[in-house]
Amino acid sequence: MAALLSTRLRRWLLLGVGIPVLAWALERTGSRLERRRGASRATRGLRSLSDWLRSASPLGGRRRRRWS
Repeated sequence: MAALLSTRLRRWLLLGVGIPVLAWALERTGSRLERRRGASRATRGLRSLSDWLRSASPLGGRRRRRWS
């Protein structure tokens, strides 16, 4: 099925959907680890990678407010 999709559509799906979902998952994982075990190098790394992916996504700087 994926072979039938055009190159443009596959690229759009990756950039428009895949990267923001990955950034969300990394942010969520970092938050959960931080709640359970406290701040660490791993949690800071996950969150900074999430921030970097969000800035690299086509949505740019649009972010949701963090509720801490």
